[in-house]
Amino acid sequence: MNGYSVIVASSGLDERRELRSALEFEGYDVAEADTSAQTIQRACNGLHDVLLVDSVIDGVAAHAVCRAIRPRSELGIIVFDGGRRTNAIDALNAGADDYVAAPFVMAELVARVRAIMRRVTRTGGKQIVLQDRSIDLETHKIKGPEGRVSHLTPKEFLVLQCLIAQANQPRTHQSLAQTVWQRDGSGEVEYMRIVIRQLRRKLEPDPANPRYILTERSVGYRFHMPAAAAIEARQ
Repeated sequence: MNGYSVIVASSGLDERRELRSALEFEGYDVAEADTSAQTIQRACNGLHDVLLVDSVIDGVAAHAVCRAIRPRSELGIIVFDGGRRTNAIDALNAGADDYVAAPFVMAELVARVRAIMRRVTRTGGKQIVLQDRSIDLETHKIKGPEGRVSHLTPKEFLVLQCLIAQANQPRTHQSLAQTVWQRDGSGEVEYMRIVIRQLRRKLEPDPANPRYILTERSVGYRFHMPAAAAIEARQ
């Protein structure tokens, strides 16, 4: 086992068994839940890293399950559509990190679990130490050279947190806006550019030539997490 634990939540026994087999093959410890109440209880007990939950479980929509979990836990949540064609936006707005629509292949679902697991392990620390500056995830500050400290506004921090959550992977303008502004994101692209510009002024050594918050042309943005970056407990 690799030390990470995933909850597989579905009312379907065959579905749970198939997912469990694929995840255990990857080295994850797997727990199961077959009701919404059991899912919420297990997701909030602090023993697991990621929840993989069907879009509807024992008649309860996943967005309701996410809404019950989020105030009590920051574990990663992936909602998968078991063929019921539910609303992805509802799930994402309620706190899900990802939504996988049907039909999907098992390899894709497992890859998304790996991506969320990287987010969980990276943001589990309190401070990301880069070459000449650090990001304090608890106090929402960026500490630069010569003791310079930049305070992040709530929106700046949320955008940066979203980018760090899937470091080294592109995030679209719309997915960032959905997470930060709790809407479909269609009208927030220009505002996102403004927030990104503000973040670069505070984080980048040279904002005109960013090394951390990179633009993905025609897609959105990507946070470059250098291989030498360290995750440390905040002192």
